[in-house]
Amino acid sequence: MSPAKIATVVIAIAAYVSISHMALITPQPDNVWRQIAVAMLAFPLVGIVSWSAFSLLPPARVTRMARMLGAAGVMALCLVATLLLWQPMLLNLDWFYLAQHVVTNLIFAWFFGQTLLAPRTPLITQFAQTIHGHLPDDVLRYTRGVTLAWTVFFLAQIALSLFIFYLFSLETWSLFANVLNWPLVILMFMGEYLCRKIMNPDFQHAGIKESINAYVNSRK
Repeated sequence: MSPAKIATVVIAIAAYVSISHMALITPQPDNVWRQIAVAMLAFPLVGIVSWSAFSLLPPARVTRMARMLGAAGVMALCLVATLLLWQPMLLNLDWFYLAQHVVTNLIFAWFFGQTLLAPRTPLITQFAQTIHGHLPDDVLRYTRGVTLAWTVFFLAQIALSLFIFYLFSLETWSLFANVLNWPLVILMFMGEYLCRKIMNPDFQHAGIKESINAYVNSRK
């Protein structure tokens, strides 16, 4: 990824985080920050659901035009539902953000955790095998442990999110769920990399970008 693309992604994330935090800490339900936040929550979801409808229709049985019309119909229904739910979302924005944070972390926890169940191969082990092929037993144990660590990390995010949401102020929860979310993930990546270097100093280590690219290419 080029520096310009990286900068664009960083700016987009920073803007999303800033708007989300401002929307939650501003008490008036009809303020501009909340209006933008509702749009940020709703319209990407409408797009995802519509694209899913297009993708799930079997191309072998349905023409492309029929698939597009079906997706357009789903999008229209989603937009109507969004307009009907717009005011409730403005009034209960904190609950929608809580649901988003919990569900997102739950999906990631499942994504990592389900690969720990036999006879599946742990996700981080899959990354390592894609790049290095055969792995020594100690590296296999380590990659399984890292997969477990990421699963626990996302489950801990859920537990902390619910704990802070119910026992502390909304401003404190937003600081944790919106502002600190990405730094916590980055710290987890850095901590895992340091542990990997310490526990397996003689093993050739691949970077995060190389691991992900190799894994994605192996699934094509």
